[in-house]
Amino acid sequence: MKLALKAALLGLMLAAGVASAQDPAAAKPQYSGFLGDYSKLQPAPDQEGIQIFIDRSRDYRAYDKVKFDPIEVYLTPNPEYKGLQPDALKRMTDVFLNSFKKALGAEYQLVDAPGPGVLRVHAAITGVQAVKPSLGATDFIPIKALFNIGRAAAGASPQVAEMTAEIEVLDEKGARVAAAVATRKGDKSLSQRDQITWKDLQPITDYWGTSFRQRLDELRGVKPKQ
Repeated sequence: MKLALKAALLGLMLAAGVASAQDPAAAKPQYSGFLGDYSKLQPAPDQEGIQIFIDRSRDYRAYDKVKFDPIEVYLTPNPEYKGLQPDALKRMTDVFLNSFKKALGAEYQLVDAPGPGVLRVHAAITGVQAVKPSLGATDFIPIKALFNIGRAAAGASPQVAEMTAEIEVLDEKGARVAAAVATRKGDKSLSQRDQITWKDLQPITDYWGTSFRQRLDELRGVKPKQ
């Protein structure tokens, strides 16, 4: 099941879910089908948790503009809780977008239509499973945590916020020039009873925004931003 949100989005590496720090399945690439063709993806040699493809035969020096398609959110089949609030997902994608805007800065122009010098970013947050928030919760991320199966019943296995995304970058003619599936864990462990909040996820989107800017600068031969 997928949910399309009409909020502009940017990105070359992301998506969302929550997983146990000890769950071995979390380390394996999980593909949703969003990208269609995953055959050219390879592990990024300089970044953990990223499967990436870049067409390095292109000359990227002229690409100084970026267009973001509305983000798509892929929900897990048959979720236990179906009362997902659209505002919660929009808030998640807004946090993501703001991280990329901040990283791109004034050197890259955000535009609303494809054209010469424009890279179009098409992205999806995948593996999202809604859970019912506690009464009065205002900063809750509606994602179900996955726990280490052997210890879940005891409630002893720690969890960390983890986001995964599938992204493709297209040129002005719609040809794919880059694609990525990225998964990154948050910085701190949480007990199984803790709720994942926006604050736990924003460091991940900030990291991806910075990574996107650095990769784009590299491809264009631009001196890294200090």
